[in-house]
Amino acid sequence: MGEQGNHGIEAFTHGELAPQGKRFSPPSPFAREGACSPTNPTGEIHSRRGLIPLFTRTETKPWSGGTMRVEASTVREYARNQWTGLLGRLAPALELALARPGRHVPCPVHGGHDGFRVFRDVNQTGGGICNTCGSFHDGLALLMWANDWSFRQAIEAIARDLRLDAGGASSAPKPGSRPHPVPCRDQTAAEESLRRVWEETLDPTDREAAPLRRYLHRRGIESVLVPGVVRFHPGLGYYEDGERKGRYPAMIARVSDALGRPVSLHRTYLTQDGHKAPVASAKKVMTPCGTIQGGAIRLFPEGPEMGITEGIETALAVRQRTGMPVWAAVSATLLACWEPPAGVRLVVIWADLDVSGAGETAASGLCDRLLARGLQVAIHLPPAPIPHGQKGLDWADLWRFRLRAEA
Repeated sequence: MGEQGNHGIEAFTHGELAPQGKRFSPPSPFAREGACSPTNPTGEIHSRRGLIPLFTRTETKPWSGGTMRVEASTVREYARNQWTGLLGRLAPALELALARPGRHVPCPVHGGHDGFRVFRDVNQTGGGICNTCGSFHDGLALLMWANDWSFRQAIEAIARDLRLDAGGASSAPKPGSRPHPVPCRDQTAAEESLRRVWEETLDPTDREAAPLRRYLHRRGIESVLVPGVVRFHPGLGYYEDGERKGRYPAMIARVSDALGRPVSLHRTYLTQDGHKAPVASAKKVMTPCGTIQGGAIRLFPEGPEMGITEGIETALAVRQRTGMPVWAAVSATLLACWEPPAGVRLVVIWADLDVSGAGETAASGLCDRLLARGLQVAIHLPPAPIPHGQKGLDWADLWRFRLRAEA
């Protein structure tokens, strides 16, 4: 396999060996040098990659409703301190989370057990966060995500609900006072957690990283891992409903947003002998410090022709078999909204075959979207039945089964 080239990750792959010569820990892509303050209201940080925003602010755009012009800033101002009611009326799927501000509930978009919550000050800001999909700093961003609305659709719906399009600002309730931007605090905490976990990891070739190598070997994968993207944690805490259930070895992979900026870490909990850990959710994504939608785990340098998968293991297996650069989108939901980098002409989607059909549906949606942009797209589904008792089949599984049959 070729070595990782200089495609935007070199700042994180060059570090110094510890005195013992074994703990190679590249500089954290989440290293902070700044924080939210009156002089730094966007919560930006300076890192080895330059200025990285902790969260994306939605651009303020005007919307014309009826005979008057309604500015996005006006809508936001009048929605302040009324977001709980607005979100409940305009996005009923958020009702469970709105009833328990700050408490984790299933994600209203992709389900799961406890990956989503609205901020405790949701009535003031309307913000929320999904451990997989990303952070939404205000109610406008949350509505766009939950309802799959455009910016214009969200502004229009809020303006109608507040009667800003009928009687103007005078007919709507008075906006509340501007609170301190609490989302900054959530972003800061997320970034600190990401940095701490990353700094505790080891190079995949380290002697202590044997559980990771055993796990990949069991999946039929012998690929060379890039230390700046995939690393090993010797004992990562596993939590359910805020309670730690134990510590396990873990494969840690860096998740980047659509622009290549690091925003989260993907965790695969393992056992010492290289199996998935016996926990409810062996694979989790840490709370991101930015928008994860459109992003991926950038395992190899991009090229004009590249592949995209859901899982890390599938991406590594495809790379091993084909030699093409492949990224992992983490899940079917994120695969559907993945954004290929500039310069890509052909995208090969190595889809998962699921009983639910989620993998094929996500691949088809991504294919249609990229074809509409003029890209060449191919979808490959595993040409085999799903094994009895299993939820699905991916390419790593298929090739592993064939290797066993040939042995």
